[in-house]
Parts: sequence; structure tokens; C-alpha cells
Amino acid sequence: MRGHEGPRAYRTRQSILDVATEVLLSNPSASMADVAAAAGVGRTTLTKRYPTRQAMLVAIAHDAVDRLDKAIAEAQLDVPGDQVIDALRRLVTLVIPLGPRIEFLVRQPSLDLDEELVARVAAIDEPLDELIRRGQQAGIFRAEVPMWWANLTFNGLIYSAWEAISLGRLAPLDAPGLVMATLLGGIGVTPS
Repeated sequence: MRGHEGPRAYRTRQSILDVATEVLLSNPSASMADVAAAAGVGRTTLTKRYPTRQAMLVAIAHDAVDRLDKAIAEAQLDVPGDQVIDALRRLVTLVIPLGPRIEFLVRQPSLDLDEELVARVAAIDEPLDELIRRGQQAGIFRAEVPMWWANLTFNGLIYSAWEAISLGRLAPLDAPGLVMATLLGGIGVTPS
């Protein structure tokens, strides 16, 4: 959420949030001083923006949700049933690079205390659920697969792709195709 800050302040905030995400994923117990040092800013600068470690965690999480919301909007998921696969492919391509943000959201239990954030995270699944529902109605996805399972499968594949990329096992350009093939093979209609 950009708010009323200028372009330079926005870039600085984004840079700090990007570095903080990396630092906290590699060391979940990293301190504010560790994040400030890695970001190349003073601890005072960091605490002016985020007075507590929890405030920083919540800011990182909101940034992650902002990025996921943007990817969902850019994927243009509100399509008729015959265009579901193309929309899903766009979403997969846009969301895989957000793997670190998704991991951060999942690995920080203290984020469950922020009601606004919990509501935003819950709302993320709605456009995907609707897309899958349209795909089920069009006969592209198996109708008997529960929505929650299709959604968990999608999220698991996205995370697995990002993790494989980060481990050097999967080329970033190959990831969307592998995710789509696995997803469609798992929830797609079995050819007769």
C-alpha cells in the first residue's frame, strides 16, 4: 500500500520490506538490528518506520498480500469457462515469483493476531475459487474435487515450484508449465 509517500520513500520502504523478507526467511529469529544492517539503514531509521518487530512483520505481510492481490488482478481471472486454463496459466506465471512472500505469510504465526491481515489473506482465495468453479462447470476440472482441496493443491504447487527454483532444481521459465501440467493432471478431467 503506497499511501501518500513520495516515489523515493516508497522505493526505500519496498527495499526494506524486500530485505526484511529475505532476512527473516533465512533466520526467523532475526532482530530489528539484523534487518537494519542487511538493508543498509540505521536501526533508528527502521524503528521510525516500524516501531516494533511485530509492526515490521505485519508490514511485510501486508506487502505480500498487496503483491498477491496485484498478481490476481493482472491475471484477469474473471473469464468464461472456456478461458479458465489461460487465466490459470497467467496466475501461475505471476504468482510463482512471489514464493518468498507466500512462505513468509505461512511461517509467521504471530500474523494470525492481526484481524485485518487475516481477513485480507482469507479473501485472496476467492478469485481462484471462482475460477476453479467456472472450470468445473465447463467440464475442465473434476466436479467432485472439493474447492478447498483444489485451492490447497494450487498453493502447494506454487510453493513447491518456488522452492525448486530457489534450490536450483527448476528453471524459472519451466516452472509455470510444470505447475500447470501437474495441476491439470491432478484436478483435470481424465481423458477417455
